[in-house]
Amino acid sequence: MNNKTRVSLTIIACGLAIATGPGIGGYYIGRAIERFKTHDRTVVVKGLSEREVKSDLAVWNLSFKTSGNDLAALDQKMAVDKQAVVEFLKAQGFEDDEIKPGVASVNDKFAKEWGDTKDIQNRYITEDSVSVRSTKVDLVKKATGELSSLIKKGIIISGDPSYYYTKFADLRPEMIGEATRSARQAAIQFANDSGARVGYIRSANQGAFSISGKDSYGDNSDYNEARSLEKKIRVVSTVTFSLEQ
Repeated sequence: MNNKTRVSLTIIACGLAIATGPGIGGYYIGRAIERFKTHDRTVVVKGLSEREVKSDLAVWNLSFKTSGNDLAALDQKMAVDKQAVVEFLKAQGFEDDEIKPGVASVNDKFAKEWGDTKDIQNRYITEDSVSVRSTKVDLVKKATGELSSLIKKGIIISGDPSYYYTKFADLRPEMIGEATRSARQAAIQFANDSGARVGYIRSANQGAFSISGKDSYGDNSDYNEARSLEKKIRVVSTVTFSLEQ
């Protein structure tokens, strides 16, 4: 083969490479874009699970106080008042092991390091408490409406019970599963509308559980949660599903 023939063949080969190169390159580029689009076909949805539950534990701290200048007389009155509070609670139906007497404290206004004490009429303020810890939540609720009987005896008493739900751990797995199923249903609805079908879960964010009073609403919905006998437990999960043709 002479030199002229070799040059001609080289030119032809280069021409064929130039002609077919874009087609072959385009094929692989197209496949890459297709895989990228398929990889990116996802939908992000939220799933909700809610439960309404009743508290199963109540903690009720009752504090009472009195004031005067005779410390011995005040101490005696506080002892009488404490006994009256304990008897009141027993009469309501609470057992001895549910009632816990607190420790008395005394505030001496003359012991202040600041302020004028010459116009102080009652030098001492004594305070004591009795607490109830019980699973009889309905009984606690009822007893709060009977405190007026102690007030009528001259006992300055106050205290609101706090209610708790202690079986949250039992509900948690079930609620997470329900929230995930709720998210899948939302994804299926979206997929049906877009002509696709839901594939596997790409990622999931469980979100935080929230507990609020059953009838609490707004931004401060959990403010009265401890004061509410009935509660609402809620969890929102964010799930990313793949979409398939």
